[in-house]
Amino acid sequence: MIIGIAGAGGIGSNVARYLAQAGVSRIRVVDFDRVESSNLNRQFYGVDQIGRPKVKCLRDNLKKIYPDMDVDVVHHRLAPGESLSVFKDCDLVVEGFDDPVAKKHLVEELSAADIPMVCASGIAGRDLDAVRVRKIGNCRIVGDFTTDVRDGVLFPPKIGIIAALMAGKVLEWISKRREI
Repeated sequence: MIIGIAGAGGIGSNVARYLAQAGVSRIRVVDFDRVESSNLNRQFYGVDQIGRPKVKCLRDNLKKIYPDMDVDVVHHRLAPGESLSVFKDCDLVVEGFDDPVAKKHLVEELSAADIPMVCASGIAGRDLDAVRVRKIGNCRIVGDFTTDVRDGVLFPPKIGIIAALMAGKVLEWISKRREI
């Protein structure tokens, strides 16, 4: 079983951390970005990793938690039409993109292929009480469904709560598949 993670920022890096802590043995992480000092308050990286590709740093950090974890990293910005080729062998994909256009392409392409997803919507702002989970088709969406990253501050506890709920949905899905 392979869990895909699209984006290695506040959502993706923390979901990956929770999955490693839970013993998920195989993931694929895709991101083009590098660690910046402004990321450190809410993403699973350290000061010594600034300037390095997020996917490679994340792999290093996850291996410290779960040395036997198979972490396939793809240091690449997904273009429209590439999502399926990158995630086609994944059993479920976690969406952690900031860019709404990239998010739209990912969701459309993977939905058409009937690949289950756990996505985020409305991760900014300080309102923790508004965070909830919705089910739409083969997708679970976590967030407040209102506050975009362009509209509010990125509040580390809210990012953490959303990432934890998303990881929980992934683990629930894995658990149900193993019962069959």
